[in-house]
Amino acid sequence: MDASQKKGLLVGCGIPLAIPLGVMLVLAAPNIVAWLSPNPPRPEITYGEFPFRIEYEVYGELMVLEDVVICEFDGFRLSGPNRLRSWKKRLASGAEEAVLLVTNSGTLLYCNTKSAPYYMGEFNGNAGNTQLGAVIRSGSRDRAISNSELYDTYGIRLISWEFSPPIENSYR
Repeated sequence: MDASQKKGLLVGCGIPLAIPLGVMLVLAAPNIVAWLSPNPPRPEITYGEFPFRIEYEVYGELMVLEDVVICEFDGFRLSGPNRLRSWKKRLASGAEEAVLLVTNSGTLLYCNTKSAPYYMGEFNGNAGNTQLGAVIRSGSRDRAISNSELYDTYGIRLISWEFSPPIENSYR
């Protein structure tokens, strides 16, 4: 095989290999950039406890739900082309959610207790939505449920709710 045949063979084999490698490089580029980029600043305050209280009625019976949202800084994570602060959130009671009711069929009705980034000052103290939102979990699917559906279908009426405000945090 002479030199021109070898060159033709290399070019012929190289193009089919170069195209998938190029596509893979283009698809991986955002993750490579994120992996190589520095972490955002660390929070000054890395732990917080935020009590809340929810009053509601279930078919006319007054119920009170009190617990504490505990938030902790959990390092950094990759999200597409970005590095973000990561937070853990749990309830002091050990419950997964602020549960209002579990039906006989296993449907779970709970209140959204806001996110750890919200409480820990990621949003510059922005109070955000002050309305309480109920969520229904059926199987592995969650969806927001309106107050009218909550009452009409499950006999639950939200009366009042008090959530702790977010902290003012700084990042270094």
